[in-house]
Amino acid sequence: MVLYSTILRPLFWIAMGLIYTLIIAGARVWAQDLGLQMTWWKWLLVAIWYCLLSYSFAGAFTLLGEKEPLAWYRFLGFHLIITVLLGIGLWLLVL
Repeated sequence: MVLYSTILRPLFWIAMGLIYTLIIAGARVWAQDLGLQMTWWKWLLVAIWYCLLSYSFAGAFTLLGEKEPLAWYRFLGFHLIITVLLGIGLWLLVL
């Protein structure tokens, strides 16, 4: 099966690592372009929020891979609602 290929699996994780690295490295420049005054505790809150967002998608798609579609809908819906609400609050705090 293609998804479990010994070549494609490492390439997927390399691509994911590259995407995460670019997002983290570009966050400082992005904040400066927006004119945000970021302190260490704001960066910490942004990092926690980003980990929660990653956890939401990782957990949901793990459930989908385990063939649990009802749990997938509930997990993703519940966690994305929480993540979006916390993201809005964080954005208002950062501004």
